[in-house]
Amino acid sequence: MRRKQSWKGLKLLCTAALLGASLFAGCGRQEEKSPKEEESMKTEIKSVEISGKKMKYFHFGNPDGEKLIVLPGLALKSVMGSADAIVQAYALPAETYELYFIDHVEELSEGYTIEQMALDTLNALKQLKLDQVHIMGVSQGAMIAQEMALKSPETVKSLVLCSAASRVSDDAKEALGTWRKLAVDRDLNGLMEAFGSYVYTPSFYEQYKDLIIASGEGTTELDYQNFIIALDALMNFDVSAQLKNITCPVFVLGAGEDRILGVDASYEIMDQLQCKGYIYEGYGHGVYDEAPDYLSHVTDFLNSLK
Repeated sequence: MRRKQSWKGLKLLCTAALLGASLFAGCGRQEEKSPKEEESMKTEIKSVEISGKKMKYFHFGNPDGEKLIVLPGLALKSVMGSADAIVQAYALPAETYELYFIDHVEELSEGYTIEQMALDTLNALKQLKLDQVHIMGVSQGAMIAQEMALKSPETVKSLVLCSAASRVSDDAKEALGTWRKLAVDRDLNGLMEAFGSYVYTPSFYEQYKDLIIASGEGTTELDYQNFIIALDALMNFDVSAQLKNITCPVFVLGAGEDRILGVDASYEIMDQLQCKGYIYEGYGHGVYDEAPDYLSHVTDFLNSLK
């Protein structure tokens, strides 16, 4: 039986997943912070400069622990506005590890690819003097993580790939194409409804439907532009032929009813890399928000490497 969740509990389960803490993380939109409100946040938002553009991040947890980099997925709005809720949600791994949540650059250029996202993130890690890190990537974040492991294996100690794929199937492109059209048309309510119905189980979506739809309020033109560019990058992603070149330990978390990337995408990674994983039956792509023991699997895997 699934644990009943209040709106407060839902925010605390936020894992900055498929489409970020604002639209597609399943925790509803955290309102855009004014400068005064940002000052009152407990979690400090910092930034590094990548190719003349800012890349924001925040970190928390055990400063003496190994570093765990968390890469959120495709986002209509940045996860940075949900930093305080994320810190609470990730209390379990934060007991042992120091976590870094890293966003993409603030303004995406036309034609920006997953490969470029990975290179920019590696550049950020270099500036932050972070090496031999564990990386947890969620959906598109998992795609970035795979590219990082291929581009700089000496940097990546292990990968946790959540609701992941090494390539995007035609079925997935059909669903994502629907989202793209709604974004191009600036049909925010339609986009939110299409997202929720695809990502979550029917019972979860119905319970939080009003919150999911309302979470899109305050979306800007730049938000739409970034989202469409990042969505195109996702649909053009394919490292399936290079996947076997990943040599670090990998753990896959997938869902049997994933209607976006499909559960076969998780099994494909597990088969190609001969790595361990856990598939949640009865859950969809947004299992990262619905399953109460999700982060326990992540922590157990990381601890097993010691």
